[in-house]
Parts: sequence; C-alpha cells; structure tokens
Amino acid sequence: MAHLSRRAVLAALLALAPLGAHAAEGGEPTEFYVKMPGIVVEFWDADGLFHAVNMDLSAVFPAQTSLNKKVSDKIAQTLSAMPWEEFSRGNPAATIKAVALDVLRKDPSGEKAKEVLVLKLLLR
Repeated sequence: MAHLSRRAVLAALLALAPLGAHAAEGGEPTEFYVKMPGIVVEFWDADGLFHAVNMDLSAVFPAQTSLNKKVSDKIAQTLSAMPWEEFSRGNPAATIKAVALDVLRKDPSGEKAKEVLVLKLLLR
C-alpha cells in the first residue's frame, strides 16, 4: 500500500471539495460565521475530582448578524447544570454543540443559526 504525505492528501481533499460558502452566484458567501466569547465550565465529579472545560465556539448563519453576548453565559449555565458523568459520557463535543445550538436558537438574535462549530475544546 502506497503512503501519501499529509500535504498530498490535504491538497487532494481541497481539490475535490466544493466551493462551500462561496458557491452562490456572484461569489458572495452563503454562510456567515460569528465567533462567540470563550466559555469556561467547571465540574466536580462523583469521586471529588475537579474538571475544567475551556471552549471556543462559532455559530453559522445564513446571513450576516450579530449575537447577544449573554448567549455564551446561558450556554455555560446550561452545561454547568449537568453532572460531570453525564457531560463526559460519549463525545463531549457533541454535547456542547447540541446544548449551544439549543440555547442559541431560543435567543432572538440566534434563532436562525444553522450550526454551532467547536473551534477549541480543552478538557482538564
């Protein structure tokens, strides 16, 4: 089996990838990314161990918009209400995305959000 370099694989993927956000007529983006303020959530598990979760999120919208800065606080409150065992079960990134999208869509400034992307996730 031939081994390809990482650079060759990435070049091939980029060549095959659709134009994505710039595929609209006229070359204008069809998706806009809004970076949310950083979120830090602290947990204590059942064994008394401390865990900190640091994350940076971005929301995807069909049109240019701005977000209410309180949305990040609401996401942090919702996540911190979960026990560590529930949060860390399975894939924490999927849990974060689901909670963030749910909270974001309940806010008037984010009700048209298409997706939430996890830019950075640090579990300690």
